[in-house]
Amino acid sequence: MKKTFIFILTIFTLIGFLESCKKEKETWYCPMHPTYTSDKKGQCPICNMNLVKKEITPAKSTSHFEHDHENMSSETNSKKEEHTIYLPEEKQRLIGIKTTSVKVMELNKKIIAYSRVAYDPELYTAILEYREAKKASQLLDESASFSNGIITSSLVRLKQLGLSDSQISQWGNSTRNPDELILGSKNGRAYIYSSIYESDIGYIKKGLKVILKMDSYPDKIFTGNIQSIDSILDEQNRTLRFRSYVADKDNLLKPQMFGNIEISIPLNKALSIPKSAILNTGKHKLAYKKVSSEEFSPVMVKTGLETDDFYEVLEGLSEGDEIVVESNFLLDSESKIKLGGSSNEHNH
Repeated sequence: MKKTFIFILTIFTLIGFLESCKKEKETWYCPMHPTYTSDKKGQCPICNMNLVKKEITPAKSTSHFEHDHENMSSETNSKKEEHTIYLPEEKQRLIGIKTTSVKVMELNKKIIAYSRVAYDPELYTAILEYREAKKASQLLDESASFSNGIITSSLVRLKQLGLSDSQISQWGNSTRNPDELILGSKNGRAYIYSSIYESDIGYIKKGLKVILKMDSYPDKIFTGNIQSIDSILDEQNRTLRFRSYVADKDNLLKPQMFGNIEISIPLNKALSIPKSAILNTGKHKLAYKKVSSEEFSPVMVKTGLETDDFYEVLEGLSEGDEIVVESNFLLDSESKIKLGGSSNEHNH
């Protein structure tokens, strides 16, 4: 009799569970526009993307023992599972989820500087004045204060215009013809003037390799090195000028031609992630880490150095972590559906 009663009780419990499942209303939503929902399968009226069925976890009917056991397990894993997003592999393919590994790599910063072939009557005149001052000092008493004053004044002017001591020596000793500053070079190389913004000044150093691309010769590349850097900032546009020599064996470059110089600045080796992995919520930077084949977890990331394509990772991720780099905004939408609110409200 007791066994019969338990059997009947089990049957009624099962029937109640099946009835509750039937009463659950199906919900379909658009992965691209998660705010749109429907009670039946179809397409999103906004983007025509196929709707995806929202997964529903039915309420369980459990015994006191099972309930206590689940409570203990829930308390143990609550922090781990609180923000984990479950996404089947088929759905990952549907919305285009792609991942990559966090790794240590050599970061390089690219600087593009507006440039022109030199036409500098001011520097041309200053060099000639310096040469004349040196000649005059040889005719006068070398100890005369007047002669020394003229030379000193000329030297200050050349340094003000950005020439280094070695360049002043070259120009001043007639080893280079200043005519190239106004007529263009005929010796297989060209003098290039470039401007960089104040924020990039710390990266520019004498001797760095440069690549020049000219509007006049879009298919040609001219290479060279930085020769000197001005000592005074342009107060109007907050830029600093630097000069480079580039190879021009065919003497194609003419004064006042315009182009751009590209400089690749080697930075430190650092733990890095692609910029596409980061969602900037306004309050913090967020990335999605793949914790299993079908689970993702949002992680707050603190970044350091920034290049055109990568961020240096200071906190939040470790080498080898797998992170989402494409369609992470759709994953974030999925997270909003599950957790409610916005990414800003995720409590990490």
